[in-house]
Amino acid sequence: MVNAIKGLYISCDIPMAQFIINMNASLPQSQKFIIHVLDNTHIFVRSDVAGMIRSAIASFREQNTYEKPA
Repeated sequence: MVNAIKGLYISCDIPMAQFIINMNASLPQSQKFIIHVLDNTHIFVRSDVAGMIRSAIASFREQNTYEKPA
């Protein structure tokens, strides 16, 4: 019998994939969202966490954006 899991396929660069993997590792077991790490740049995650991942990435990018001093 085949087991199918509905999810979201993420394709990104290696640093962003590591950020997502570390974000998943920091959560308790009941909230982990990664179904399978396919390779260094591709991850399969639960589809209900897309918004959470997007907001975490946006926050991470804001914190790491260089702004020229006035």
